[in-house]
Amino acid sequence: MHVMRTKPTVLGRIVLIVFLLLLTGVPPGPARAQDLGPDEGPPDLAVQSAVLMDMKTGQVLYAKNPDARHYPASITKILTAILALEHGSLDDRITASRLATEQEGNRVYLVEGEVHTLEELLYGLMLNSGNDAAVAIAEHYGGSVAGFAAMMNAKAAEIGAKNSHFVNPNGLHDPDHYTTAYDMCLIGRYAMQNPIFRRIVATKTYPWHGREWDTVLVNINRMLWTYPGATGVKTGYTDQAQQTMVVTAEREGQSFIACLMDIPGQEAMRLEATKLLDYGFRHFRTEQIASAGTAVQTVRLPGNQLAQALLSRSVWYSFASGQIPQVTADVQLAPPPLPIQRGTPIGTVTYSVDGQVIAQVPLVSDRAVEAPPDRWRWLLLTSPAFLLYVIWRRKRRRRFRNAARPQWRQF
Repeated sequence: MHVMRTKPTVLGRIVLIVFLLLLTGVPPGPARAQDLGPDEGPPDLAVQSAVLMDMKTGQVLYAKNPDARHYPASITKILTAILALEHGSLDDRITASRLATEQEGNRVYLVEGEVHTLEELLYGLMLNSGNDAAVAIAEHYGGSVAGFAAMMNAKAAEIGAKNSHFVNPNGLHDPDHYTTAYDMCLIGRYAMQNPIFRRIVATKTYPWHGREWDTVLVNINRMLWTYPGATGVKTGYTDQAQQTMVVTAEREGQSFIACLMDIPGQEAMRLEATKLLDYGFRHFRTEQIASAGTAVQTVRLPGNQLAQALLSRSVWYSFASGQIPQVTADVQLAPPPLPIQRGTPIGTVTYSVDGQVIAQVPLVSDRAVEAPPDRWRWLLLTSPAFLLYVIWRRKRRRRFRNAARPQWRQF
């Protein structure tokens, strides 16, 4: 028996979005949390776990149970998407398997044997949260769901997400599939370094042309519609996880990423995320302390040769508004034996803010430097005694040459 699955039409999806916005009381303009006074502390959020992180520096600016384990639901797909982008090309052609079509929850209604490019499936994955698209991607690049899950765990560990474990690419519930608010901020921040990923998660609508479903996908991350400066990333929901969210926003060069876990309801998710991002924009400023390529110190190398020690990368720091910090730099030079190439590490500089170390940056040489002659040979060649010896030898050779010439007498 063939069971027909009903799918929302384009008009139906648009009406649904408008209805949800009206139902939850979202005003036509940008939504705002209640104003926080300039001297008020961090917001009291109605969530189980939350982290606010500076996108440029990775500093944690707010944390509530940051390392508590939670089920991530569909924010899992952030890791799925970045792995696919790093292992494939947007024009890769991916065929849907029977397993992909059997996934529950949000789908793009793939049918077995249906073929789409990776780019199309990524939009279906991140805008419509297609669980079927996630499995199709996982099987293509990992050989199986389990194989792709192993790739996910290896990548999470590489990023630094040490308290997470993934068993599937879509976040459908499994007791062994868990993460933390801090880990998801790390994963989201890493993914947002990829320009293609950034473009996809910031997209509000995308035309979908499937074998059984022809529609316009509408991004279910409502923060893109309601929060000024929102740039991504992903929401999630299962009965066990409740609402989950990773969200990013940027204003006037300032950018933050937040993760909220185990939130009671969609409206609470939007309001709590708004409070957290507002707290970041109102109470912190990110400034550049040092710029890559800046000469920090002149280094004297063997043979009386000179090189400039350059900063290998820029240093940023997020300061609390109104704070007048004391920034110090401690330079430690450790030139290696010559010869060296341009860009060779020749020391480090340690930056501290109010006595707390915030960064250690390698210093590199601005030029290639050749090795000088052997030290003893150099000393010998430049000593006065050696010069006198050379002069004496030349005179002695001249005298011997003159003595060896035939002497002709006149008769």
